[in-house]
Amino acid sequence: MPPFNGQSDQDIMKKVRQGNFDFEDKVWVNISDKAKDFITQLLTYNKDDRPSAEIILKHAWLEELANLAIDESLALSVLDNMKGFRVD
Repeated sequence: MPPFNGQSDQDIMKKVRQGNFDFEDKVWVNISDKAKDFITQLLTYNKDDRPSAEIILKHAWLEELANLAIDESLALSVLDNMKGFRVD
C-alpha cells in the first residue's frame, strides 16, 4: 500500500505531487524501520537530494534481505500486484 493517504483520489494525487507521505496507516505497523527508511529515501521529493541507484542498492534493508530465503509464490503474488498497480 502506498504511503500516500487521502479522502479522495484527488487528495491522494495532490500529496503525491507534493511528496507528502507518512506511514500512519495500520498496514505499516509491522514494517521495519529499515524498510520505511528505504522507501523514504526513494520518495525524496527533490531529485538532487535523492540517493543514486548505486547508493540505494547498498541500503541496510536490501543488505538484510539479500540473506533471506525467498518464498517464490509470495514473490510472484507481489509481482502480480505491482503489475496491476502500474499506471498506463
